[in-house]
Amino acid sequence: MFDLRPFSLRTRFMLSSTALITLLMMIVVFFVERRQTAVILQQARQHGAALAKAVADLSVTPLLYYDTVALQQNMEKAAEDPDVLYAIIFSRNAKALASNQEARHRFPDELFEMGAELGSLEDGRVLMGTLRFELESPEQNDVEVLEIVAPILAGENELWGAVKLGLSLEQLNAEIHRTRIGLVSLGFLGLALGTLGAMFLAKRISSPLETLVEGTIKVAQGDLQHRIPIAQGDEIGELAANFNQMTAQILEDRREIERTSRRLIEVEKLATIGRLAAAMAHEIRNPLTAIKLNIQKVGKSPSLPDQEREQLGIAESGIRQVERIVKELLDYARAPKLTKSFFSLEALLEDALRFVRDLLEEKKVQIVRDYATDLPPILVDGDKLRQAFLNILLNSAEAVATNGTVVVRTFSMESKRRKQAVIQIEDDGAGIDEKELSSIFEPFFTTKSLGTGLGLTNARKVIELHDGTVEAKSTVSVGTTITIHLTYTEVQPESESTEARKEPHEVYPSH
Repeated sequence: MFDLRPFSLRTRFMLSSTALITLLMMIVVFFVERRQTAVILQQARQHGAALAKAVADLSVTPLLYYDTVALQQNMEKAAEDPDVLYAIIFSRNAKALASNQEARHRFPDELFEMGAELGSLEDGRVLMGTLRFELESPEQNDVEVLEIVAPILAGENELWGAVKLGLSLEQLNAEIHRTRIGLVSLGFLGLALGTLGAMFLAKRISSPLETLVEGTIKVAQGDLQHRIPIAQGDEIGELAANFNQMTAQILEDRREIERTSRRLIEVEKLATIGRLAAAMAHEIRNPLTAIKLNIQKVGKSPSLPDQEREQLGIAESGIRQVERIVKELLDYARAPKLTKSFFSLEALLEDALRFVRDLLEEKKVQIVRDYATDLPPILVDGDKLRQAFLNILLNSAEAVATNGTVVVRTFSMESKRRKQAVIQIEDDGAGIDEKELSSIFEPFFTTKSLGTGLGLTNARKVIELHDGTVEAKSTVSVGTTITIHLTYTEVQPESESTEARKEPHEVYPSH
């Protein structure tokens, strides 16, 4: 048996469909041909029988009076039919009384003899049979004849003779041949149309499968962003939809793994920095406090010259900078616990803006507030989230040039059937190079001459502790936009409480 397994699905479908169509067409042509041949032959027999009976009825009177001239005329008239090759009339004694002239020249003498078949006509039967004659004629050497013998009855159905007609089967065979040719042609046409239809269906069925295979290969090669277009609503379309859903889930799982891996790395860093920060806090803070107190004590002396007092002020400022760095390290190292209450995002943003007001006014920066009026209070740790907003605003305030603009915007959106609050802080500063943009939230990354690079890192940590996300988009010489997403909890406060309007605790700008 022919093995189709090495071929593609499309080729196998086409070959199988073509073989099936061919078999069906052969069966149909075979049975239709047999039926049509039988119908044509039956029509020829009916025509011959009717013609023989008509000649027999016409010959009754001449036969009774033994009028051979009239009988000869009847035979010649019967032979005028284009299908009649010979017409012979016999007496009741099986003697040939008359025949058409052409028959005596073309056919052998045996044709003009009547044997036992005359006795079979006594009950009025019409005999039929097919004969083949080999003629010694330059025009035709072989002829096939449908011979019909009809009785001539007189009186009370008394047999007086018989009429023998020979009908040429040449036209009949030609018609049967034409019928066969037509049926075979129709079969080939049906086969061609069926093959074309099989090719169309094979392409229609296999193309989505090929697309699905290509998609699986791309996904297997790591392109989890690839999606298979869904153009059909059948099982293949459902398979493509499920595949896209599976790929999206794998992509989401991989991103979650990457986020978890990043958090684990940060936790490891956190542990290292925590140990270092704890040691620094113990070893540095106490001496710094003593130095700071002594500088302040000396600075209060009335006999101290102004120049030295100024130098002491610079030293005290440096000590405060060191204290701030130590605090940022401790903030980064700690794994803080959130104390959540319902707060107004607008109030938290306004509290953070107060701490950068002096810097913004000094640079004549315009603050544009675009707060949504329909944002309900959100369940967060107000102090820590306020500090995160402050760190981001401080970076925007430092990045923007004189007479620049900082836009603070809030609005809501739906994500995975859950309502989210979106906070955007946008500036028209110098922007961030694309190569550096992915690193701005990493620990100790900074483009400033002063600062630890922990401000945005701590801000991201606080936002992620609230199950939120933060991302940055920036274009050099155009500006930077920081977007924060915070998800609302299912439980909402019955009414806006005083928690939503809390006064801020002490916060420290981070760099």
